[in-house]
Amino acid sequence: MNQPPREFVEPPESRPQGPAQTQRGPAPMPRVPERRPEAAPAPEPRPEPSDREPSDPPAPIVTDDGPRIGANGLKPVSPKLIPARYIAGIPGYVIGVLMIAACLVLWWWQGWWWLGLVAVIPAITVVQGLLFTPRRVRAIGYLDGEDELIVASGLMFRTVVTVPYGRIQSVKIDEGPVDRSYGLAKISFTTAADAGETLPGLPKEEAERLRELLTRRGIDTMAAL
Repeated sequence: MNQPPREFVEPPESRPQGPAQTQRGPAPMPRVPERRPEAAPAPEPRPEPSDREPSDPPAPIVTDDGPRIGANGLKPVSPKLIPARYIAGIPGYVIGVLMIAACLVLWWWQGWWWLGLVAVIPAITVVQGLLFTPRRVRAIGYLDGEDELIVASGLMFRTVVTVPYGRIQSVKIDEGPVDRSYGLAKISFTTAADAGETLPGLPKEEAERLRELLTRRGIDTMAAL
């Protein structure tokens, strides 16, 4: 019995491979990863402004009478001048009180009513001396600058005097019995233009230092002219 011939099938490995398909067109660009924007750094907190920075200049001297007139930082005189002036003013206070008493007695005895008005004058003198002496002392100040001496005094009528060292002709130190008991001295100097100025209530050491300073700088200034 004749069988039909079998069809021969080639294995896949033996089949001829077709030409490889080539990619046409430009080569694809490599993909660059996207760069995300970086977050901005948080601003540093600013320091809160303080009332006084360390680099600020020192504040001017302020007393009960307010800031001093003339230059900031005037040197005050010794506070011992307050009791010294009270003791030195005792004779005047006693005379004022006696005058007030005499006026009141004559007013009551003789009926001279106008003596009551006269008694007001010594009463005002005594009262203002007792009340305003501390403030008048605290209002006195001085400053020995590079080229001149500044002296300030006065409470209601303020006076600031600037004296160049070259104009000072003489300097002297005075010590009364009351000032000596408190260790104080008063320095006086004269100039060519006026009678001079007086600076009371200085400790003895400060008065000697200021006298030597005024004399030396006055001589140096006159020699330089």
